[in-house]
Amino acid sequence: MKLYSTIDRLDFRTGRWSSHVTRGTSPPLGPEGYFCTIRNNDIFYMGGYCGHDNCYHNDVNLFNTLTYEWNKLMSSSDIVMKRGYGGMVCMESMGTEYLVAIGGIGSTPTTYQSQYQYDQMVNGHVHTNEHNLLNLSTRQWIIPTISGQCCPPTSGFTLTKISNNKSVLFGGLVIGDERYAVPVNNVYTCQLESDTTIHWESVKGPVVPASVQWPVERHGHAITSIISDSPTLVMIGGQGNDGQLVNDSWLLDTSQYQWSKIVLPESVTGRKSHSLSPIMMSPDCVWLVVVGGAGATEWRDVGRGVKKPFSTCITDPNITMLIELGKN
Repeated sequence: MKLYSTIDRLDFRTGRWSSHVTRGTSPPLGPEGYFCTIRNNDIFYMGGYCGHDNCYHNDVNLFNTLTYEWNKLMSSSDIVMKRGYGGMVCMESMGTEYLVAIGGIGSTPTTYQSQYQYDQMVNGHVHTNEHNLLNLSTRQWIIPTISGQCCPPTSGFTLTKISNNKSVLFGGLVIGDERYAVPVNNVYTCQLESDTTIHWESVKGPVVPASVQWPVERHGHAITSIISDSPTLVMIGGQGNDGQLVNDSWLLDTSQYQWSKIVLPESVTGRKSHSLSPIMMSPDCVWLVVVGGAGATEWRDVGRGVKKPFSTCITDPNITMLIELGKN
């Protein structure tokens, strides 16, 4: 395996990718499942899984998309659990911006925070709902208190910002009765009420009436926000029970938290662990850009009766898909 510090950039006008050499210190080479979010021209990366044993990280790196330069924002810290496969957004409280990192799966924490949960899996990895705030002005970590109905320890979910201080969490994996991860389809909202408090509300509990449209359980899906007076979330793909792709797409109206199913080609929806971005062309038209991902998980015998999961990456011509989505 080769590790690259180059960045690939898509020019939407031409539909062509270009590769760019980066500079600076400490590009986060290797880890998968890292936390990632944007602020203006900056992309923030936190943590991730190395791919061997229970090795996770919790450092924070910043990439500037104008200068193509990396900077180490925060080195490893014992106050933050080393983990990946969680969610991160940039939110604001009283004029100060924070990175908000929530949940994920990682190694046994050095420091247990009393207000959060840590569920150990059969393989020794630990699910959590730990919250961490990084003040971007002072570069100090804060362990916030939580109020309301917080999500349980979860990984593989999406956390999508819908206002300066509010985000929506959907789906992911939680620990079942036998300490194995199982997918869910719950919706939560979290709101940054101050620099020390995050308030949670559960939009959907364990049971939804049959008459209500609601996506099935999943993880590894992608969601993006179409910003308007009442932001609409677009969700594509993911993996459900038994390693099968869910192969569908949905809209979530965040004013009423009502789902509606939309029809997109299987070449778009039949994937997991992909990215999804919107490009607003007009108030009534948005283009969706879907990149990468993998197909369904297959369990293969690797010898001595041991089976391991394998997935095939999406290949040309379906690596990059552009979809026009009318809002009306």
